[in-house]
Amino acid sequence: MASGSVTTKDFTEENKRFFNEHAAGYELRIAHTTLMQTVGEEILASRDWSGVAWDENSTRMLDYACGTGLVSRVLAPYTKQLIGMDISEGMVEQFNQKVDNQGIHSEEMRAIVANLCADEEDLVVSGSEYYDFDVAISTFAFHHFNNVPLAIKRVVERLKQKTGVLLIVDFRTHKPIQFGHHEHHHHQHHHKEHDNTQSKLMNPHDGAHTVTHSGFSEEEITRWYEEAGLVDVEIVDVGPGTGITIVGGGPNTGEESELQRSVFMAKGRRA
Repeated sequence: MASGSVTTKDFTEENKRFFNEHAAGYELRIAHTTLMQTVGEEILASRDWSGVAWDENSTRMLDYACGTGLVSRVLAPYTKQLIGMDISEGMVEQFNQKVDNQGIHSEEMRAIVANLCADEEDLVVSGSEYYDFDVAISTFAFHHFNNVPLAIKRVVERLKQKTGVLLIVDFRTHKPIQFGHHEHHHHQHHHKEHDNTQSKLMNPHDGAHTVTHSGFSEEEITRWYEEAGLVDVEIVDVGPGTGITIVGGGPNTGEESELQRSVFMAKGRRA
């Protein structure tokens, strides 16, 4: 957990700086892109469970902390409109560049720079077009947030009443990764069936200082969902076997470690 002396603004600025710095090369990590592709496919495979129509003629989707749009691009064909939001200008630029390269109109799919957890409402997303979403998703982002209950509440406010669904994919509670006595770690996600060689060929970056939560328990997520006004809350496992494998190297020694991480998907419908 984060120290109480560090403010939400501090974490927001540090996350923004870090992800801006790594935006251009974010999708060069093959194992990470494979993981996110699989997560998108698992979301679609859970259509009946989630209660989301995933209809290209009607479904409006919000991808909060969308990054470069790896998951969004899997889900986009099943939506009428898809809007990504991220605090990182670099990530949003990459998202929109890839959308433009695919010849998709911005009215159908785009990302904007926005922070739903700011003290005051971000005027950029105050318009009606940024409300009444049929589904909002956030994948592997909430463990970077300083105030998770607030983030959930703010996203839920953007959902359509009675039918809008929030889907979060993130890690279950785990021990923080530590390499020797170093404060930070490099990390890399990939599905367990992939050979570790892929991860070793990449250039993992040190992002431990942007992580504020070592995963979440079902009790926490359920409580925060219900406090935000969500009903029909359910949580299921994501990934084969024991879940996701993280492979990383220490920042100075290059020491490598392989750890299993259980991943969940949580759903809730706005009451």
